[in-house]
Amino acid sequence: MPTGWFGLWYQHGMNSLLEIADDRIETKGLCVDVLPSHQYYIFLDRLNRCTRCLVFIQRHMNLLQYRESECNDPDDLLNITLCPNLIAPDAALYTLHRKNSTPQLCPIQPPFQLLSLIKDGSVCHQSISSSYLNECANPYKLQLHLSPCSVYQSILDFQFMCVGTWIEDFHTYFVARILSNKPHHNQYACFSFLTKQKSSPSLSLHMATDDSCHDLYSRHISTVITFSAKNHSINDECSFPKQFQSHQWFSIDRTIRMIIKTHNIEFLGTDHRFHCQRMIHSEKSFAIYSIRSFTNCHTKQECLRITRRTDNVLELHTIPLSHERNCDAFHEKNFNFAHTFFTQSMPMSNPCPKSIGYLVYHASMDDHDRRRSLHMSIGCDDKDKLTISKESRDLGEKSIIQIDTCLASWQSDDSLLTHLIVQSSFSNASYCLTFQMTNPVSIQNNSNECSSRQTKASSIYAAHLTNPCSQSSTIVYSFLLSIMTIILYLENII
Repeated sequence: MPTGWFGLWYQHGMNSLLEIADDRIETKGLCVDVLPSHQYYIFLDRLNRCTRCLVFIQRHMNLLQYRESECNDPDDLLNITLCPNLIAPDAALYTLHRKNSTPQLCPIQPPFQLLSLIKDGSVCHQSISSSYLNECANPYKLQLHLSPCSVYQSILDFQFMCVGTWIEDFHTYFVARILSNKPHHNQYACFSFLTKQKSSPSLSLHMATDDSCHDLYSRHISTVITFSAKNHSINDECSFPKQFQSHQWFSIDRTIRMIIKTHNIEFLGTDHRFHCQRMIHSEKSFAIYSIRSFTNCHTKQECLRITRRTDNVLELHTIPLSHERNCDAFHEKNFNFAHTFFTQSMPMSNPCPKSIGYLVYHASMDDHDRRRSLHMSIGCDDKDKLTISKESRDLGEKSIIQIDTCLASWQSDDSLLTHLIVQSSFSNASYCLTFQMTNPVSIQNNSNECSSRQTKASSIYAAHLTNPCSQSSTIVYSFLLSIMTIILYLENII
């Protein structure tokens, strides 16, 4: 058997998966002869003491179809050349779906609104207005929502993941896995449409009765759904900045990889995507957009603000967009999405902030919550490193327990906060330190974003400045720290 077919396959009506191996197919028997040019095979079924012919059609790497002959006496089927005459042209066509198949791009591009629905020969009128075929965050997923044709039927709402497409004659065929938490008698759905309709404003989608796909080639297919393309006032002039598009961006904890394209921002590793609809406002350091936000197959209108903190750091925030609320409300800080992203393809020449230097703070060192006095050096002992050390038992000596790498740093708009993204030396993850320059200094550690907002992912420490990196800067630095403390004190009074 071809090596590309090896593995486990699902077939409609079978209680277990079917395994294809080197010289056998489970339930079919041992392969004893082959006609490779026409994909004919003879299998010896020892259990039933007979032989049968099978002819395979590989539709896609994830899809196999086959027809088979009756199981004959072994002495009656000794020559592989007899197989074409033993398999009837109208013999049942079976479909094998590869287990754990990799997703493929869907051959149609929603969104579509329902125009008509014919099911089991009857035209459905009730469900037209509220039924649709929607796009999802990923281009290999679709959402089909069909309202009931009568009060006795339930709503059908399916999410599909496309796994294979092929073109035959004038038709395009594709198969999608059904993604549903509810038990369903079918694991896949089979579709076809006229290839010329792919670029047409309307689309007639034929849906097979079950995942055997056996009636996909029939003129009397049970379900025919006709759609028209939805108009979402797509604006090709709305685009995200070109200077961000040639880089890979990572979230602070590196769990999300962001790709910025002309009209879309994709968050790899999640079912999330932003589509640009209209630019609202743009300045040198930030831009605001009206977007369609996709989470899996659910869509909502939002406002997006992209803030450029450094050449290699971007902050993304979104808020809901409604008739009562426009994109000027970012000061409220009730964000749906708030993440800081960085890229290492544009490293900063001096990533550690020069304005901090040496600090002393207390933190728990173990599970027994024993707090120890720790010393932090930022860009002093090494201009690109953050060093944490503890005092050893020998007075005056410090032992280094952590040396992490500075990736980027910047000050907030009011200059009262300093943010620093650091690469951990213990893992591939990063973290952000936010320093509030008061007395004592407040240090907030966050693995999601760089801000002063307290979240579940943040922890806060109180620290004392001992010295800046340069002793000559001590007087100036102390003066600036005093001024910042006075400003904060006056703001609290007011």
